Amino acid sequence: MSPKLVKGTLVEAILGALIITLLLLPVQAAFPPMAPYTPFAILPIPLFFALRMPLGGLVALFLSFLAGTVWGFLFNLVAGPMIGANPTSTPLVLGVGVTLVIFLILAVHPLLLGRTPLGVVPAVLVGFLEMLMVLLIFNNPGILQPGAPVLTWPWVVGIFAYGCVMTAVMVVVSGAAADKVAGKGWNPHRGGPQGAEPQRAEA
Repeated sequence: MSPKLVKGTLVEAILGALIITLLLLPVQAAFPPMAPYTPFAILPIPLFFALRMPLGGLVALFLSFLAGTVWGFLFNLVAGPMIGANPTSTPLVLGVGVTLVIFLILAVHPLLLGRTPLGVVPAVLVGFLEMLMVLLIFNNPGILQPGAPVLTWPWVVGIFAYGCVMTAVMVVVSGAAADKVAGKGWNPHRGGPQGAEPQRAEA
């Protein structure tokens, strides 16, 4: 492991952690009841680095997540009344329904939308699953922390959008600082293992 790689990685790690913390604090101060949900804002960061996307890929990442939340919203529109009419059918409705939606996401988005900003399948799945968690778990009065508001679709999308902004700021600032300390080209494969080719999001 080269000294440049060590220096650059440490600079990015230190600044990345500080930037995320500093960007989360104002939101937590401005919207105290939403503080329990701010971890959702961090979701874009692991997605961005796991997919090894270029900075511009954050737009496709957000739009694909948005599409996933729409899948979750539609699922709730169909499954909600069915479960309400017959609560004993909950395991069957959830099991079959979630399986069907995941199949549709894995088929429709790569095959029909793969060359569009809605083709980042992992982000679509995260959007769908996050909506499921919100609808089935986090909006349960017995689970909500005292004073925490019920999450709505605009809040879910807004929190993720802010997470995309945080990711962009973190990548630009920490990347520039690391380049200055370690020299440009210290890590040509940012976000992925050495020797791996970065994945490009097609928009």
